Amino acid sequence: MKLKQVISLLVVLALGAGAIKYALDNLESAPAKDPHGRQHGDAHGHADDHSEHAAGEPGEWERGPHGGRMLRDGGFAVEITIFERGVPPQFRVYCFRDGQPVDPALVKLEIQLERLGGRTDHIRFRQEGEHLVGDRTVYEPHSFSAHVTAETADRSHSWRYESPEARIELTPGTARSSGVVVESAGPAAIRSVLVANGRIVPNEDRMKHVVPRFAGVLKEVRGKLGEAVREGDVLAVVESNESLQDYEVRSGLAGTIVAKHAVAGEFVKEGDAIFVVADLGTVWVDLNVHRQDAGHVRVGQVVVLEGGEGLPKAEGTISYLSPFGAADTQTLLARVVLPNPEGVWRPGLFVSGKILLEEVSVPVAVRAGAVQTFRDWTVVFVNEGNLYEPLVIGTGRSDGEWVEVTTGMKPGMRYVAENSFIIKADILKSGASHDH
Repeated sequence: MKLKQVISLLVVLALGAGAIKYALDNLESAPAKDPHGRQHGDAHGHADDHSEHAAGEPGEWERGPHGGRMLRDGGFAVEITIFERGVPPQFRVYCFRDGQPVDPALVKLEIQLERLGGRTDHIRFRQEGEHLVGDRTVYEPHSFSAHVTAETADRSHSWRYESPEARIELTPGTARSSGVVVESAGPAAIRSVLVANGRIVPNEDRMKHVVPRFAGVLKEVRGKLGEAVREGDVLAVVESNESLQDYEVRSGLAGTIVAKHAVAGEFVKEGDAIFVVADLGTVWVDLNVHRQDAGHVRVGQVVVLEGGEGLPKAEGTISYLSPFGAADTQTLLARVVLPNPEGVWRPGLFVSGKILLEEVSVPVAVRAGAVQTFRDWTVVFVNEGNLYEPLVIGTGRSDGEWVEVTTGMKPGMRYVAENSFIIKADILKSGASHDH
């Protein structure tokens, strides 16, 4: 092979090796991307080891050597990060002057976080190694307006920045058309209830059997089944077997004829009930209480009754507990006397009753439908103006209508009480949230 060919071949090999090394160097230095094509450090500023990230949504701001948000004032600067490896999220702040680290013991730092709903977190700092660490947890979500102040030997420094996380904006018209209803959190009565099923029966204390005084033949029957009658109305005429004289059989109660055993021309005995008249202005609701629950039920307890479609809810009290149990169902009878002026509670219908065992007043409660799961948190969605975002709460007792809020929320805070799932879906759809 000629010398020129050998030299050309060596040049080509050298150039190829250089190109490969350049590509590998760039690949190693390029930030990794998540499945959505975002580089680590965007969206919420995760550092490469995922232990620290910048405090706030990225915008036109500078990222520091620890992956945090750089705030500068002349030659002095602080880098704000949120550290959350193995500990609750906490601020860690690094201080610099003219690009060089500053002893954190020489800096007095405070951060005030203003959140939706008028909440304010005031965080002070102490030295921990080469940085300052906050004295409070930075509660999720990290959505806030931050006011940072730092005092050094020569002067004071102040910055403000926004960190909107998991937040959306809806106009009142859009919220209204979506069925979003906002209410204020406040005190409520949480009820502990026992559910028992049963049925409506006539009130036997307001029921009379109409009987002939003497045996004889029914000459005339005037009363009709289901007919409303007044006290003293003639229901039948009987020819007495003894005197062969006709006499009238009258109703002894104003009410409704609920049973009829009378046909003209038939012979009736003395004492036979030929009609039953019931006053349905009140009815009995007989509930079946399971034996394991019987010890919780007492006379006088309030019961909320539901008859299903077509019937309104009603409320009454337990007036009677049977001293005997039912052998076939192993249940105990609990009876409610229910006013029925409109006659809508008809004997024979099945009902469900919620027996109030306990009622506790709590200082802060929200509608049960307002509570959602977001990431790994229990949240409600708070509202301020056109803005909505999740608020992490602790919950206590619930009765299906109200949920007690034990932590995270103050009375008067505005929250989405109905159709909160729409807000959750919009936040997830908008990509306004992130997982740590």
